[in-house]
Amino acid sequence: MSHRGTIAAGVTLAAAVAVVVACGQPQMSVVAVPFSVQVDRGEVRPAGSSVGIVGAHPSLGATPAKPDGDPLKALKLRQTPDDKWVGAAWLPRGEAVEYVVYMLNPAAPEIYGSVLPDGGTEPVPDAGVVKRRVSWAGTEPDERPQVLVFDVPSNVTRPCVTFKVTVPANTPAADTIFIAGNDEQLGPWNPAKKALAKNTDGTYGTQLCFDPGKDLKYKYVRNGDWAYVEKNPDGSERPDRALTVTDTGPQNDTVDKWADL
Repeated sequence: MSHRGTIAAGVTLAAAVAVVVACGQPQMSVVAVPFSVQVDRGEVRPAGSSVGIVGAHPSLGATPAKPDGDPLKALKLRQTPDDKWVGAAWLPRGEAVEYVVYMLNPAAPEIYGSVLPDGGTEPVPDAGVVKRRVSWAGTEPDERPQVLVFDVPSNVTRPCVTFKVTVPANTPAADTIFIAGNDEQLGPWNPAKKALAKNTDGTYGTQLCFDPGKDLKYKYVRNGDWAYVEKNPDGSERPDRALTVTDTGPQNDTVDKWADL
């Protein structure tokens, strides 16, 4: 770094220190609070929606007009390959800050939900919005809320398909199974975009929501590479799988053979 750059950096640092100790009043220290939100599969919809944190601090969208947070100014989280939503916000060290997990675009707060016997979820009637508090000193684990249900506006609710696929016994245990198809959530036709989760019974699955009447075409593939796409039992090319989405429900599939095995 040049001397000029060093001097400029020193001036900037000095200015920052001056702000912190202005008028002899030390300012409260802040820490980067990491959020890692797990959302029940199928709850973030329609396609293009995301997840954010809205709360009573400017880093979480608080404004003079909306001190509890404005969803339009929320901390926007990014989705990871394992379907978590992560991000971080600068918050006062050790001070409790109230927040709500939101689905964004459209804005819908987390509400209390319950797990059904079939593994699905439903809202708890009249239970209201889930309000959480975080107080972080900088050494605790990530803030890890788990969301069952968002208060999704009825006019944007779409049917969700729960895909469950049984793979051949010779499928390498370390391989990742993907689903690719003619929908933005599936690429479109990108073999490495949508990985499936491995279920306890050895099958693989995910839940995705589509516009009613969607004529979906799709295939299963290993390791995000068309070289490992599913085939017919005799090794010949398998036609695209086809499904017209009309209602929420399961889709059980079986892969007969992989291209390379």
